[in-house]
Amino acid sequence: MQLELLNTLIFFVAGGFLVFLAITITRDDFTSRANRAAGMMLLFAGLGPLALAMGYVIQGADPEAAAFHGTTLYNLYYIWEFFFPALLVFSWVFPVDRLRHFKYPKLRFLILIPQIIHTVLVIFYDRIVSLLNLLADSGAGEGLVAVLLKPFGWIFSQILLLTALIRTNEEVVFGSVNFVYIVIAVYFLEVGQRYLTNPRLQTQAQMVVRGTRIGLGFYVLSYLVGVMWDGDASRIIGSYLLIVAIAGSGACFAYAIMRHQFLNVQLIFRQSMIYTFTSAVLVGAYVLLGMQSESFLAPLFGERAEVVSYFFILFILLLFQPISQWIDNIVRSMFVRTRTDYGNILERFSRQVISIFEPLHLRQAIEETLKTAMLVNNVYFVLFDDSVEEYAILQSDDHPRRTVIDREDLMLRGINLLDTPTRYSALADFLEDSRLAEILTERRVQVILPMKDAQHMLGFLALTSKAAGYRYTSDDFNLLGVLSNQMVTAMTNARLYADSLEKARLEEEVNMARQIQLDLLPSQPPTLPCTVICADSTPSRTVGGDFYDFIPLCRKDRTGIVIADASGKGMPAALMVAQIQAIIRSEVNNGNPIPLVMKNMNQQMATSTSPEKYVTLFYAELDQNSGLLEYANAGHNYPLLVRADGEVERLIVGGPIIGAFPDIEYESATVQLQEDDLLFLFTDGLSEAMNPSGVEYGEDRIKQFVVKNRIESPETILTSILGDVRDHDPTSPPQDDTTLIALKMIEREKLHE
Repeated sequence: MQLELLNTLIFFVAGGFLVFLAITITRDDFTSRANRAAGMMLLFAGLGPLALAMGYVIQGADPEAAAFHGTTLYNLYYIWEFFFPALLVFSWVFPVDRLRHFKYPKLRFLILIPQIIHTVLVIFYDRIVSLLNLLADSGAGEGLVAVLLKPFGWIFSQILLLTALIRTNEEVVFGSVNFVYIVIAVYFLEVGQRYLTNPRLQTQAQMVVRGTRIGLGFYVLSYLVGVMWDGDASRIIGSYLLIVAIAGSGACFAYAIMRHQFLNVQLIFRQSMIYTFTSAVLVGAYVLLGMQSESFLAPLFGERAEVVSYFFILFILLLFQPISQWIDNIVRSMFVRTRTDYGNILERFSRQVISIFEPLHLRQAIEETLKTAMLVNNVYFVLFDDSVEEYAILQSDDHPRRTVIDREDLMLRGINLLDTPTRYSALADFLEDSRLAEILTERRVQVILPMKDAQHMLGFLALTSKAAGYRYTSDDFNLLGVLSNQMVTAMTNARLYADSLEKARLEEEVNMARQIQLDLLPSQPPTLPCTVICADSTPSRTVGGDFYDFIPLCRKDRTGIVIADASGKGMPAALMVAQIQAIIRSEVNNGNPIPLVMKNMNQQMATSTSPEKYVTLFYAELDQNSGLLEYANAGHNYPLLVRADGEVERLIVGGPIIGAFPDIEYESATVQLQEDDLLFLFTDGLSEAMNPSGVEYGEDRIKQFVVKNRIESPETILTSILGDVRDHDPTSPPQDDTTLIALKMIEREKLHE
């Protein structure tokens, strides 16, 4: 009696566990072919032990009934053999779906024929034999029916013999078929595992293959026991080995589901599966202890065993809640820290991306998380490109070319309306005449994950199908929504960090260029026998486009004076200034006349730069002994020559700007500088300085100021006019580069003073 009760409990627990596992898997995603195949496989595996358990219950309720073995209910136990064709079908759809490539997929149902024959044979064997005997003997009588059936009598007799032979050796025949099925299934699982690249899928496949091998091993033992020995003992041992084979395989499946989210079973179903199973085991253990407490207490307490059993039952009932809570904590710990738990995924992702500031590395981290944790096959990034002011599909492993998307694309406008992760099929209204839609459809995108900040859409992620035929669940979309917010924050931080690095790099380059430019400018004006010179240059940015220089010529009595203003601002203008200085020093040191110097300089600039890059320049050579000044003006602001009596001359002779037009001839002119004459040179940063009302300082005001202060020293004149300009335009730094040179003719005695 005790053995039958133990058998009943073992079979019921094993079968119930497998059936519940099958229901959980199928209920989670019935549309998935892999889930349906696994559910049917586990369902058939569980029906066998449940049939045996029900048989023992019925037999226990009526001990005088006939032996349970051989009854119709017992024969239903063989329905579990449909587990093997279901396993074979499962190996065709996981981890690689081969059924989609079958030319005639309906033919897969032919693998059910051996199991159907076996089940029908063991349940209806007596009726089949009686029918075949009747048909075989009917030809021996008289009448029309006998005449018609007589030619088939031999056939029916042979079928009868074959049926009897199969029935006698059914364990060998159908056991061999089942063995072939499971070997083929293991082969397909092993081969499919080699095509996997995702670590999580590899772990799942390894666990499934391991469980299948365990089932194969114990099934072979059960098969050998049934073939080599006969009797009730071998039948019971074989049944237990089969239960171990089935339960072992089911346990591996359950472990893969709990720890590695096998078949993409959602967390709530995984937890409910474990809670239900553990609760059933706990309640069953309590019922068994309650029913048998008096029996196992009798040897210890004798006649008082019944009274003691009441206290024992009360004691274990008091322990029910603590034990249940302890089991609950264990179950929770199985899920909370697993790598497939979405809370843990979010935590790891947050820790990872918070320290990544390189955009490429950040995208790689996002892609790795989606592929590893969510089993997404491919991830495509579509981000806003500041350089072209358009959205672009970035390069990927399977599409190495970057694709720019028109901002007016209909699908892009539709995606811009999204706030949460959405299935691509929901955007069917935006497919018409959309280049983006063509690309997404071609790449088999299934989910769109928009990434928006408070102001605009940074871009979106296009996700393809999940590996092994898994489908996107509601948990997936919830996780993607949270990940999207973290991605936006991380990508914004990465962009700001990249901008700060770029700004720091540019500042370092500009500072270096500024130092180079300062080295190019004269450290101080030259000291001439009858001339006092003062100069000042203030850039609008760290590096300006203005330039001045004093060049000692080959003839010691002559000095070159140059002032220039390059188009643009910042680094490009500074590079042009450096080029101009190198060219003009090279030309004047060759002893060329001023018109040829200007022509050669213009030709080199015109052929080496684009037309929009040009320089206005004034170049003059001063004879220190005679006071003669020969000059040429290439489109520069007219220098002012203020005579001692206040008369003003503008130095205008020369030609067009440098670098705009090739093959230009330039002219030069000569003026005589007298004692107390003042030569004032400036760039447009002085004349175009604008006050808040939009009024320019102007050349007339410059002229009036210089004439009024002509008796002052050059240094005083520069300081005064710069102060006056700052009062007019307080902007700092100035809106444009400002460069001034003041040259005054004096007697030699005053110079020494």
